[in-house]
Amino acid sequence: MKKAGKQQRSSILHLFIYGLSFLLLWEWLRPIPTVTNTGHIHVFLWFALFSSILIYFRISLFLSIPALLAGSIYSLHSIFGENPFFSREGGLETLQQFLAEAASNIQLIFSWELAGLTDFFRTFLLFLLLALICYLLYFWIFHTKKIFFFLLATIIYITVLDTFTAVDASMAIIRIFVISFFIMTLLHMLKIQTEERAIRKKDKLIFSTAWMYTLIVMVLIATSVGYAAPKFEPQWGDPVPTIKRLVTGQEGGWGSGSGSRRIGYGDNDERLGGGFIQDDGIVFTAETEEPVYWRGESKNVYTGHGWTSEPMEAESESIFENAVDYYMFHRNVQMEEQRVRILMEHVPGYSHLFYPGQLIDVERSTLEYEIDGRKADDPLAFMTDILSGKVRAEGPNPNARIRLAEYTLTVQTPKYSLEKLKNVSPEDPENIRNYFLQLPDTLPERVIELAEEITADYDNRYDKVVAVEQYFSRNGFEYRTEDVPIPEGGEDYVDQFLFESQYGYCDNYSTAMAVLLRAVDIPTRWVKGFTEGEYVGNTDDGNRRYEIANSNAHSWVEVYFPEVGWVPFEPTQGFNNRLDFEEAEREQNHAVNTPVESNEPEQERPELDDLMSPLENDAFSDYEGPSGGAAFGTGTDTSGWLTAKTVIISIVVLLMAVIVYRRQSRIQNRYFLLQYRLIGSDERFGTAYRRLLRLLANEGMPLEDGETLREYATRVDRMLNSDAMTSLTKTYEKIYYGGRQAEGDWQKQKEQWERLVNALSS
Repeated sequence: MKKAGKQQRSSILHLFIYGLSFLLLWEWLRPIPTVTNTGHIHVFLWFALFSSILIYFRISLFLSIPALLAGSIYSLHSIFGENPFFSREGGLETLQQFLAEAASNIQLIFSWELAGLTDFFRTFLLFLLLALICYLLYFWIFHTKKIFFFLLATIIYITVLDTFTAVDASMAIIRIFVISFFIMTLLHMLKIQTEERAIRKKDKLIFSTAWMYTLIVMVLIATSVGYAAPKFEPQWGDPVPTIKRLVTGQEGGWGSGSGSRRIGYGDNDERLGGGFIQDDGIVFTAETEEPVYWRGESKNVYTGHGWTSEPMEAESESIFENAVDYYMFHRNVQMEEQRVRILMEHVPGYSHLFYPGQLIDVERSTLEYEIDGRKADDPLAFMTDILSGKVRAEGPNPNARIRLAEYTLTVQTPKYSLEKLKNVSPEDPENIRNYFLQLPDTLPERVIELAEEITADYDNRYDKVVAVEQYFSRNGFEYRTEDVPIPEGGEDYVDQFLFESQYGYCDNYSTAMAVLLRAVDIPTRWVKGFTEGEYVGNTDDGNRRYEIANSNAHSWVEVYFPEVGWVPFEPTQGFNNRLDFEEAEREQNHAVNTPVESNEPEQERPELDDLMSPLENDAFSDYEGPSGGAAFGTGTDTSGWLTAKTVIISIVVLLMAVIVYRRQSRIQNRYFLLQYRLIGSDERFGTAYRRLLRLLANEGMPLEDGETLREYATRVDRMLNSDAMTSLTKTYEKIYYGGRQAEGDWQKQKEQWERLVNALSS
């Protein structure tokens, strides 16, 4: 009976560790929908749980293998089947398909034609892999009690995905470390118990609650401090471009080689340059009245090598409704309203909107999207970055991954008055100047001199902008996508394009135009998105249908005009943004095409100059944009977190950690002294004695090999000038070696036990 009790308590602890390891396995599955085209991730999770249960209960192979096979067939049917599993054309049909595809795919494996494997059979192989991993976890925990390799592999797996893919592992890495601490500590405790059982006779397995209490407290403290403490921004640059250069053979830093990338819409624009490979893969299909540019976002900080932006997101005032409260143009600009429809391809997936002109609202009835790889109907809010114009969808769970699949937008396209553009005031609002005139200190002086030379003959903003826009086509600049040089380490991206290579693609032209205009105090921002795409026919309602591919990824420039707003310009040769400019005389003879019905009074629409003011005075009051012409240094900006409060908190936490570390033995002794005062009993006498042995070992007085308990007690008493250890040892031997029942022994020896613990704490 005692043996059964030991096994039962051991099994409970093993089961707990096994459950924690299953949570780590779940972390392997969570990113799969983000990096692959795999859906139904919950099916894989349930199959892994089913496999773990079979393996844990050590079901015979004659039963477990057929059960796993049946589970995989059912799971395959859940993914690929159409009819109910137990219907006439359900599970049996899936089984027949499995047998047929297994025969053909196994032949492909032996002939090493792995690319020909079907999705059905690949999915089965993934189920098989999950079952094998579940068995390995069982083997590592129950037999070897070593699982460090799996923990390390999990951390490497998650960090690699976070670095090189769209996976955001900021919370996953915290969960992994917490679970790993628990697993490693509990396995270490099991190893200690095994060693004790091998050298001494025990009537029951020691499972000290102190282990669990200490473990939980330490993990919570470490996690909380690590999560809440101020942290530096990343000190190393993005490794992806460097690795890509090494793969393409371009070693030795940012040389003038021609490392190529595949064209497409990406997130990181910190390092521009180099050629690219064309990719005609379709990104989305658009239905619109006329060809338009599809705006994704803009960036406002030029670093000398590329563009960055610090998001200033705010929830729409009409959250969970249709309207998007972000305006690019003043209300006195003529606008034409239209509806556009977007149907996104599954890969790549985007959580933000692409739109032409001025975005007004999103039609909820047509909105389709996925959350974490599954089609969902949870309410969405739209977060608007008031600096970049990026409109991002966010669900009730901010950490969930959203992929917009289909949406219909109401947008307005402007009609500009050339007369008004030529007669705008040269004075810009302060918030516009603060954010959209920044240039790095390292910008070569000859770039500024060139900008002044190009615009010297013009006296109004519009003519200056057009002069810069047309400068490239009038001075022999060439459009090229191959063998485009990458600036060397300290070389400025714009300077290299303007004075050395004089060829490149949209990034070169748009960045150069934006920087040249900023050099003469004209606010600009760098915009990226897609061109109009390829016309493929008309829809039933008369709209035009376009297919937008990766090869349509593009960048251009938006220039700010007071009392007008952000006006896009196209400096890249061979491209046309199709903007509608009208002479003032024409405007007088045409009626203004005003928007259709609106729930809000027209006069309540905010002025463009004031759009950022409420946010700057509220949620972003601590954020200070760069002043015009100011540099963005490459060092870490500590002004946001290096405050007196954070410094004091950090010092206090550090001092507390040092005190706890230096006095850990005394704290531990006091804890157990209090514990056994409260819960001490005759039944716990053996546990209290063994705890005393551990406390003595921690203080440098361990039981030596070959030393009897009586000899050890004599040595301890001699060192502590006491006879308490000998008295406790005699009672322990009578109970556990003499077979006598413990009756009143704890009350008799309690004082002796406490005296020894107090002696260790003094």
